[in-house]
Amino acid sequence: MNASQALPPFRRTPTRTSFGRVSVGVYGRVMLSVAEGPFDAALMTATKRAIALAGKRLPQDRRFGDLLEIRSSLVMDADALAALRASIDSFARRGVVAVSTVFLVPPGLPGIERLPALMDIWRASRPVRRADTFDAAWALVNADLKAAGLPAQAPPVRP
Repeated sequence: MNASQALPPFRRTPTRTSFGRVSVGVYGRVMLSVAEGPFDAALMTATKRAIALAGKRLPQDRRFGDLLEIRSSLVMDADALAALRASIDSFARRGVVAVSTVFLVPPGLPGIERLPALMDIWRASRPVRRADTFDAAWALVNADLKAAGLPAQAPPVRP
């Protein structure tokens, strides 16, 4: 076998603690975030930027509902939790606070024991609730919008 047929030398790639991702969109008066964990501080920093960009598409009166769908994992290290808390606190200080936040978290998700601590971060600035299905979560968001004197919103088309 000549050198051109040999496999490249094995290289160990560094272990990553996170391979999650977050996307954020605005549908009428609803900010919808889809988060796929696990999460680390770098992802939380990127999430803060995504929320800030999406926030530019919120209604001018800044009154909106928030739906946070968590998929695949809720695993989060202490640095990620601290970064998340700092970003939610920063938005609250600037007045970017939803009328409520609804967490869509299916039962049995890895890291679900972290959910109460996550919900407490948002609970410091608004009411927080949880649902197990998208339809139930959207209904809670609409109920909270109506309670705040705002119109209900049609849900986005789900793939």
